[in-house]
Amino acid sequence: MHTSRLFVSLAGLTLLLAACSKSEAPTATQPADHKPAALPTQEPAQPQGATAESIKPLTQKKFGQPVTETKTTALTDLTKEPAKFAEQTVRTEGVVSAVCKSMGCWMEIADTTGKAHIKMAGHSFFVPRESSGHRAVIQGKVLAPEGGDKGVCGADDGCGQGGSAKLAQVNIEATGIEFID
Repeated sequence: MHTSRLFVSLAGLTLLLAACSKSEAPTATQPADHKPAALPTQEPAQPQGATAESIKPLTQKKFGQPVTETKTTALTDLTKEPAKFAEQTVRTEGVVSAVCKSMGCWMEIADTTGKAHIKMAGHSFFVPRESSGHRAVIQGKVLAPEGGDKGVCGADDGCGQGGSAKLAQVNIEATGIEFID
Protein backbone atom coordinates (compact mmCIF):
# COMPACT_ATOMS: atom_id res chain seq x y z
CA MET A 1 0.00 0.00 0.00
CA HIS A 2 2.80 2.43 0.95
CA THR A 3 4.63 1.65 -2.30
CA SER A 4 1.58 2.44 -4.45
CA ARG A 5 1.15 5.85 -2.77
CA LEU A 6 4.80 6.61 -3.39
CA PHE A 7 4.47 5.54 -7.03
CA VAL A 8 1.36 7.72 -7.58
CA SER A 9 3.08 10.71 -5.92
CA LEU A 10 6.20 10.29 -8.05
CA ALA A 11 4.14 9.87 -11.23
CA GLY A 12 2.19 13.08 -10.47
CA LEU A 13 5.39 14.97 -9.70
CA THR A 14 6.97 13.74 -12.94
CA LEU A 15 3.97 14.90 -14.99
CA LEU A 16 4.02 18.29 -13.26
CA LEU A 17 7.73 18.77 -13.95
CA ALA A 18 7.30 17.70 -17.56
CA ALA A 19 4.47 20.20 -18.07
CA CYS A 20 6.47 23.04 -16.49
CA SER A 21 9.60 22.42 -18.54
CA LYS A 22 7.81 22.03 -21.86
CA SER A 23 9.30 24.39 -24.45
CA GLU A 24 7.14 26.27 -26.91
CA ALA A 25 6.99 24.31 -30.16
CA PRO A 26 5.41 25.53 -33.39
CA THR A 27 1.83 24.39 -33.85
CA ALA A 28 -0.51 24.31 -36.81
CA THR A 29 -1.67 27.85 -35.93
CA GLN A 30 1.89 29.12 -35.40
CA PRO A 31 4.43 29.29 -38.22
CA ALA A 32 7.82 27.66 -37.62
CA ASP A 33 9.49 31.08 -37.58
CA HIS A 34 7.18 32.34 -34.76
CA LYS A 35 9.04 34.29 -32.08
CA PRO A 36 7.73 34.60 -28.52
CA ALA A 37 6.38 38.01 -27.52
CA ALA A 38 8.98 40.51 -26.34
CA LEU A 39 9.41 40.87 -22.62
CA PRO A 40 8.06 44.09 -21.11
CA THR A 41 10.56 46.87 -20.48
CA GLN A 42 12.11 46.98 -17.05
CA GLU A 43 11.29 49.60 -14.45
CA PRO A 44 14.04 52.04 -13.41
CA ALA A 45 16.58 50.53 -11.06
CA GLN A 46 15.75 50.69 -7.38
CA PRO A 47 18.17 50.55 -4.48
CA GLN A 48 19.22 47.09 -3.48
CA GLY A 49 16.64 45.39 -1.27
CA ALA A 50 13.81 47.72 -2.30
CA THR A 51 11.08 46.07 -4.30
CA ALA A 52 7.58 47.17 -5.12
CA GLU A 53 6.30 44.67 -2.56
CA SER A 54 8.65 45.85 0.21
CA ILE A 55 7.98 49.58 -0.17
CA LYS A 56 5.27 50.84 2.15
CA PRO A 57 3.10 53.69 0.85
CA LEU A 58 3.77 56.99 2.57
CA THR A 59 0.80 58.77 4.13
CA GLN A 60 2.49 62.17 3.91
CA LYS A 61 4.31 63.20 0.73
CA LYS A 62 5.61 66.73 1.48
CA PHE A 63 8.09 67.73 4.17
CA GLY A 64 9.64 71.07 5.05
CA GLN A 65 8.98 74.09 2.86
CA PRO A 66 7.32 73.76 -0.55
CA VAL A 67 9.61 72.88 -3.46
CA THR A 68 9.48 76.02 -5.61
CA GLU A 69 12.50 75.60 -7.89
CA THR A 70 11.28 74.72 -11.38
CA LYS A 71 14.56 73.67 -13.01
CA THR A 72 15.74 70.21 -12.01
CA THR A 73 19.49 69.68 -11.80
CA ALA A 74 20.37 66.08 -12.64
CA LEU A 75 22.04 64.12 -9.87
CA THR A 76 24.65 63.17 -12.48
CA ASP A 77 25.66 66.81 -12.86
CA LEU A 78 25.85 67.30 -9.09
CA THR A 79 28.07 64.27 -8.58
CA LYS A 80 30.40 65.13 -11.47
CA GLU A 81 31.12 68.68 -10.31
CA PRO A 82 29.87 69.29 -6.76
CA ALA A 83 32.07 72.40 -6.34
CA LYS A 84 30.36 74.04 -9.33
CA PHE A 85 27.03 74.00 -7.44
CA ALA A 86 28.41 74.87 -3.97
CA GLU A 87 26.21 77.26 -1.98
CA GLN A 88 23.53 77.23 -4.71
CA THR A 89 19.91 76.24 -4.16
CA VAL A 90 19.04 73.35 -6.47
CA ARG A 91 16.19 70.99 -7.17
CA THR A 92 17.19 67.39 -7.84
CA GLU A 93 15.63 63.97 -7.57
CA GLY A 94 16.50 60.35 -7.00
CA VAL A 95 15.47 57.17 -5.24
CA VAL A 96 15.96 57.14 -1.48
CA SER A 97 18.67 54.58 -0.76
CA ALA A 98 19.22 55.17 2.99
CA VAL A 99 17.50 57.02 5.84
CA CYS A 100 18.52 57.90 9.40
CA LYS A 101 17.09 55.08 11.49
CA SER A 102 16.91 57.24 14.60
CA MET A 103 14.83 60.28 13.59
CA GLY A 104 14.78 60.55 9.79
CA CYS A 105 17.04 63.62 9.95
CA TRP A 106 19.14 62.61 6.91
CA MET A 107 18.74 60.44 3.86
CA GLU A 108 20.62 59.52 0.73
CA ILE A 109 19.25 59.58 -2.78
CA ALA A 110 20.83 57.67 -5.63
CA ASP A 111 20.58 56.88 -9.28
CA THR A 112 22.82 54.83 -11.55
CA THR A 113 25.48 57.57 -11.64
CA GLY A 114 25.94 58.47 -7.99
CA LYS A 115 24.38 59.50 -4.73
CA ALA A 116 23.85 62.54 -2.57
CA HIS A 117 23.64 62.88 1.20
CA ILE A 118 20.66 65.00 2.26
CA LYS A 119 20.46 66.68 5.69
CA MET A 120 17.25 68.32 6.84
CA ALA A 121 18.05 72.04 7.32
CA GLY A 122 18.50 72.72 11.02
CA HIS A 123 16.60 69.54 11.90
CA SER A 124 13.47 71.58 11.14
CA PHE A 125 11.71 68.56 9.63
CA PHE A 126 12.22 64.83 9.30
CA VAL A 127 11.37 62.23 6.66
CA PRO A 128 9.76 58.86 7.40
CA ARG A 129 12.32 56.24 8.35
CA GLU A 130 10.57 53.85 5.96
CA SER A 131 11.02 56.09 2.91
CA SER A 132 13.79 53.95 1.36
CA GLY A 133 12.89 52.96 -2.17
CA HIS A 134 10.60 55.94 -2.76
CA ARG A 135 11.40 58.55 -5.41
CA ALA A 136 11.94 62.04 -3.99
CA VAL A 137 12.36 65.59 -5.25
CA ILE A 138 14.73 67.61 -3.05
CA GLN A 139 15.20 71.36 -2.88
CA GLY A 140 18.13 72.64 -0.90
CA LYS A 141 21.53 74.24 -0.78
CA VAL A 142 24.51 72.27 -2.06
CA LEU A 143 27.16 72.36 0.65
CA ALA A 144 30.74 73.11 -0.34
CA PRO A 145 32.81 69.93 -0.67
CA GLU A 146 34.91 69.43 2.44
CA GLY A 147 38.62 68.79 2.16
CA GLY A 148 39.71 65.34 3.22
CA ASP A 149 37.50 62.42 4.10
CA LYS A 150 35.24 63.38 6.97
CA GLY A 151 34.29 59.72 7.13
CA VAL A 152 30.82 58.99 8.35
CA CYS A 153 27.58 60.76 9.05
CA GLY A 154 25.54 60.61 12.19
CA ALA A 155 28.10 61.63 14.79
CA ASP A 156 28.02 65.34 13.93
CA ASP A 157 24.41 65.39 12.75
CA GLY A 158 22.97 65.30 16.26
CA CYS A 159 20.77 62.34 15.46
CA GLY A 160 22.36 60.15 18.13
CA GLN A 161 23.21 57.40 15.68
CA GLY A 162 26.97 57.74 15.99
CA GLY A 163 29.21 57.25 12.98
CA SER A 164 27.05 54.86 11.06
CA ALA A 165 27.16 55.49 7.31
CA LYS A 166 29.70 56.64 4.74
CA LEU A 167 29.05 60.14 3.45
CA ALA A 168 28.19 60.62 -0.20
CA GLN A 169 30.35 62.91 -2.33
CA VAL A 170 27.55 65.52 -2.67
CA ASN A 171 25.92 67.02 0.43
CA ILE A 172 22.68 68.98 0.28
CA GLU A 173 20.96 70.82 3.12
CA ALA A 174 17.30 70.33 2.20
CA THR A 175 14.64 72.95 2.82
CA GLY A 176 11.88 70.90 1.20
CA ILE A 177 11.28 67.32 0.07
CA GLU A 178 8.41 65.83 -1.91
CA PHE A 179 7.91 62.12 -2.53
CA ILE A 180 6.58 61.62 -6.04
CA ASP A 181 5.56 57.96 -6.08
